[in-house]
Amino acid sequence: MTVARTPHSPACATAVVIVLNTPRPATFVPLLVGSAGLLVLAGWAASYARPRTPRYPAYWW
Repeated sequence: MTVARTPHSPACATAVVIVLNTPRPATFVPLLVGSAGLLVLAGWAASYARPRTPRYPAYWW
């Protein structure tokens, strides 16, 4: 996709669905927080799965 300079279709579709549907904050915000939390936990777990690599997070500021 980088060579062809094309967008990642599922990522584009997700953005379009969110923009067109305008979800209620009571539904959207918990999903957003949960998915961000899962990404942070996955990064943290992956950093401890590989020995001798920098630990996640390297710094906060």
